[in-house]
Amino acid sequence: MDERMAIITYPNEFCKQEAWELVQSAGYSPIAIFTSKKFGNGKLGLPSGKATSIKEQIQQLDAAFILVDEHIKASQAYELSKFFDGIRVIDRNKLILDIFENRASTAEAKLQVKLAELTYEIPRVKDMVRIRRQGEQTGMFGYGAYEADKYVRSLRRQMHEISRKLDEFRTRKEIQMEKRQEGDFFLVSLAGYTGAGKTTIFNLMSDQEKPVTGKYFTTLTTTLRTINGINGAYISDTVGFIERLPHYMIDSFKSTLEEITYSDLVLLVTDYSLPENEFYRKYRASVNVLKELGVPLSRVTVVLNKVDKRKDTYKFQDDEISSSVEISAKNNFNVQVLRSAIINSMKSAENRSL
Repeated sequence: MDERMAIITYPNEFCKQEAWELVQSAGYSPIAIFTSKKFGNGKLGLPSGKATSIKEQIQQLDAAFILVDEHIKASQAYELSKFFDGIRVIDRNKLILDIFENRASTAEAKLQVKLAELTYEIPRVKDMVRIRRQGEQTGMFGYGAYEADKYVRSLRRQMHEISRKLDEFRTRKEIQMEKRQEGDFFLVSLAGYTGAGKTTIFNLMSDQEKPVTGKYFTTLTTTLRTINGINGAYISDTVGFIERLPHYMIDSFKSTLEEITYSDLVLLVTDYSLPENEFYRKYRASVNVLKELGVPLSRVTVVLNKVDKRKDTYKFQDDEISSSVEISAKNNFNVQVLRSAIINSMKSAENRSL
């Protein structure tokens, strides 16, 4: 199958680079980037003049897919595909779901991904039925309103059953966490933007060999291990964050992400080698997810990873989170300082409990 994909994204370097890496992580071959300042409006989900301009260039690329790096309606994706002479159009949310599906390996992760996919699909079915009523023939969406209503009810029943099973996973984790907290147990959770180096740090701290691919969303499930050399301390690796991640995807992964809220210490891993604007953009997106999950920022220490690759000289500053450690997990630089920060946090927690 030809997996050549052209990209339409926002006209800034951050979005261009992230879209390119998302496409690669999903297993496609990115071949060109086009930009638009606006998405989501009109019949095509793009300004008509911009779509026409892109079409003239894209016809020479022999692309099999087009990524629209934003959420668009199913009807807009359909109309845009017709406009581009049948090239399949995928939006940002669908691409992320494709990556999740490829990465899911455990029963829990597969359920979480399926729940997100169903949540994504239901409004798109309804949108395509509206197009059907206008006389369009839309392939697999060519059934009538009655059949569509039956299909949507079927999807909702699936969602209900999946949610029930995920609640069972969540209940078991809560029971396990309560038992752990009854003993000598200090939980450290790794969080942060996808690709920041969480898994590398996890391997260093726990003597594990989880795969480090360099691609987005390598980790979709929580892995808990003891921290070597620190009695009573455990570390967990979790799914990475990303900008513009829809709420329903966060909700779908709550049985995984909620473990962060039980943590005694959250290590917010960041890529400190990035240019200042890109660093803070990813950092703020990660902090916002922690806030959405209800994580007290007083429990957060920022891990400024990849200092060995730094070219900029800016200093990390945040009025909300003052605790930070500069390290290079890959080169084992300052990792002992990070371990000391964990030990100090453990001592503080013990003093509070006295």
